[in-house]
Amino acid sequence: MLKLQVTVGSSYDPSTHFIFLPNDDANPFFIDTEYFIGRICVRVRDFKGVPPPEKKILSSSPYFNGNNYQYSIQIQGRFKGNKWTADDILFGNDFDCKINLPAISWLGLKILEWIDPALEADIYSDKPWAYSPLLFTTNSARVVQDSNDCNDLPPWPSPNGEHLKDDTIYDPIIGSLVATDVTSRKQYFSSKENRMNFKITEDQVWDFDFFNSYIDFNNITVKLPGLKVGVLQYWDGQTRDSSVVFFVVVFQLIEVNDEMNETNFIEINEKLIPEEIKMEKNAISTPTYVKYQKQCQGTLTPNSVARWASVKSPSSKKNLTPYKPLVSSPFESNASSSDEIISDDEFDFEQSSVD
Repeated sequence: MLKLQVTVGSSYDPSTHFIFLPNDDANPFFIDTEYFIGRICVRVRDFKGVPPPEKKILSSSPYFNGNNYQYSIQIQGRFKGNKWTADDILFGNDFDCKINLPAISWLGLKILEWIDPALEADIYSDKPWAYSPLLFTTNSARVVQDSNDCNDLPPWPSPNGEHLKDDTIYDPIIGSLVATDVTSRKQYFSSKENRMNFKITEDQVWDFDFFNSYIDFNNITVKLPGLKVGVLQYWDGQTRDSSVVFFVVVFQLIEVNDEMNETNFIEINEKLIPEEIKMEKNAISTPTYVKYQKQCQGTLTPNSVARWASVKSPSSKKNLTPYKPLVSSPFESNASSSDEIISDDEFDFEQSSVD
C-alpha cells in the first residue's frame, strides 16, 4: 500500500534526508548549513502516512482548526552570507519530466497568474516549472532585525500550532516597515525594483509559512480551478542560479518493503543528523530503508523538483540544477489518469498563493 512520506534534508541527495513526523508542532526540524540556519515544520491534514521509526502518527494539528488548509510548510531561520536580495529568493516548483496536462490547463494557469501576477511559468515544456518571488508569494511572512549571534535563533513561534501573528517586513536600509499586512507586502514586493533594493542580511530572522487548500499531499494531487492533477514531490530552497541549496522538503508516496535491494532502496544516514535534533530526540534512531518508485512514464505524477529559492531567470531552464538520484530510474508513478474535471464546489477558491 502506498503511503505519504515526508523527508527533510539539506540537498537533493536522498542519503542526506531524514524522515519527518508531520504535525509535530513543538519539534521542528533543525538545519544548519553554510548558507542557512533554521527550523522547518511540516503539517498535513489527516496525515495517514509513514512516521519515523518508533514514532506514532500525528493525524492533525491545532493549526488546522477553523480553516480548510490541507498542508503547511513553516520555516524560521537566517540566510547566511549577506549576498542576496529579495529578488533572488523565489518559491515555485519544477518537474523532471513532461506532464500530459488536459487541454483545460491553460485556464487554470491564467487564474493562477491572476492570483499571483509575479508568477513565471512554462507548464508545457519537457521540464515544466513555475516560480514567484518568495516575499510576494508566501502566505505569511515576518522579517525582523535581530542583532544577536547570527548562529542563534529566537524561540520557535508555533509550538502548539499557532499561526504567525503578524505579517510585517522591516527594511534596515530605509529604517522602517515596508509591509504591515499581507496586502501591503504583496503590493510592495510585486515591484522588481523594490525586491532588488531589499537586502538580505544575517541579522534578519525570517518566519514564513506556505499553506493552501488546493494540494492534498496524502494523494499527491492538486486541485486547480477546473482540473485535478498529480503533483510534486520536492520543495526546496536555493539561489536563483542554482548554486546554493538551502534545504529540501520531500513529499512522496512510497511503499515500505522489508526486502532490501541496493537498486531500489536507500539508507537514511543517522550520522548526518544534526546534534540539536539528536538532543531533542527528534532524530531517526535506526537506519531506515525506503523503496523508491520507478521513473514516471507519461502519467501525471512525475519526478518533480519544486524550488522556493533561486537566482537567474527561471526562463533560462539550462541554469537550473536537476535532481540527480542515487540510482537510475528510481521513481514509479502510481497515479491514475488525472484528466478528471472537477466542479467548482470541490475546492475553496481564495486570493492567496497556490504554488
